[in-house]
Amino acid sequence: MSRERFACPCCGENEIDPRVAQMVSDIEEDVGERLKVSSGYRCEKHNRDVGGSDTSSHLKGLAVDLEIGRSRLRYRAIGAALKRGIHRIGIGKNLLHLDIDRQKDPRVIWLY
Repeated sequence: MSRERFACPCCGENEIDPRVAQMVSDIEEDVGERLKVSSGYRCEKHNRDVGGSDTSSHLKGLAVDLEIGRSRLRYRAIGAALKRGIHRIGIGKNLLHLDIDRQKDPRVIWLY
């Protein structure tokens, strides 16, 4: 899997944790298709520009946002994430946020 797809879009910096890249690859294998990464690692400037939290896990390379507009695909991706031990999940209309930040509340699902 190309790590470039996780790079910050404004500066190209990429401090994505290899476990996040592997997590996405594993989920793609489970759902049977490539998923679009809309946000991986974020530098502080880009995080501010997109309205990200000051404590965003994207700043540490521990989170990914996947663009998923189809409900069945989103359901399968969430199932794959849970199966693989990913328990920090944010759900938006066309977005699935997954993170592995152990310094934050475990086993949570929130809505955007």
